[in-house]
Amino acid sequence: MREEAERWLRSLPNELAPHREVMRALMREAERDPAIRVLVVGCSLGRGAADELSDVDAMYAVADTAWRDAVRESAGVVRRVGDVIDMHQQIIEPANRELVPYQHTFAQYASGVQLDLVVAVARDRQAPRPDWMVLYDPDGRIVGEPQATAATEELVRRWMHVALVHLSACAKYLTRGSLWEANAQLDAARAELWRLWAVAERIADPQYGLTAVLDAPDAPMPGNIEATVAGLDRRALRSAAMSCAEILVWTWPRAISTVATADLAMPPLAEWVLKQLRDVAT
Repeated sequence: MREEAERWLRSLPNELAPHREVMRALMREAERDPAIRVLVVGCSLGRGAADELSDVDAMYAVADTAWRDAVRESAGVVRRVGDVIDMHQQIIEPANRELVPYQHTFAQYASGVQLDLVVAVARDRQAPRPDWMVLYDPDGRIVGEPQATAATEELVRRWMHVALVHLSACAKYLTRGSLWEANAQLDAARAELWRLWAVAERIADPQYGLTAVLDAPDAPMPGNIEATVAGLDRRALRSAAMSCAEILVWTWPRAISTVATADLAMPPLAEWVLKQLRDVAT
C-alpha cells in the first residue's frame, strides 16, 4: 500500500508539489498514530482532475473507541502537516440519526494549499468511492468495486419540491421589490435544478449538482441554462426565474423516471409557480 501510494504521489504534476507534501505529511501522521486506520483523498485529486487551485480533500477513519481523542488531537495533526494560516473545525451531526457524527476541519496553509479534512469512525469494511485514492489502509478495510452515490426517489422528489419552493419565494420577493432576496432564491432553485439534471443524465453523485455535471466527461448542459442567470433587475430576474422553472418542468419526467415507475406526474406546485412568475408585474 505504501509503495502504491508513493507511486501515485510521484506521478502528480509539478504544479501539485505543495499538495503532494501535504498528503505525505498526512500519511506520516497516520503511520505514527495507531488510532488512524484509513487515509483517503478524493474529489478532484482522486479523479485526476486537480490543478494548483484544488483543495486536498482527505479523510482519516479512526477506531471507534479512539474517535473522541482523535477529534481533540486533530488540530495538532493539522498544524504538524504544515504552516497554518488559519483553521476552522466543527462537528457535523448527520440528518440521518443512524449515521455517526464526524469532524470537519478547514485549514489554509502558507504554501497556498487548502485542506478539507474529515475525521470519521472507521468501518470494518467499506467500498471505495469512485474518486478515492487510498493512501493508508493497513487493515484492508477499503475493499470492493468503487460505488457512486445514486439518487433515490425520495431525494429526486425533494429536490424538485425545494426548487419550486425557492422559485415561489423568488416570485414573492420580486413582487415586493426585494431584488437581492429574489436573486438569492433563484440561485438556490438553480442549485436544485443541477441535481435533477444530473439524475436525468444518469451522472454519478448527483447530490453534488453542478460539480457532478462538470466532472462528468462529455455531459451535456441543460439547453438555455444561461438564461437562468440575471442581474439585479426585476424584469431580467423574472425572465430568468421563468427559464429556470421551464427547464425544471422539462427535466422532471426524465429525472423521476430514472428512480420511479409510478406516480410520475408533474408536481401540481409547478404550474402554480409558473403562474406566480407570469403574474409578477415588471
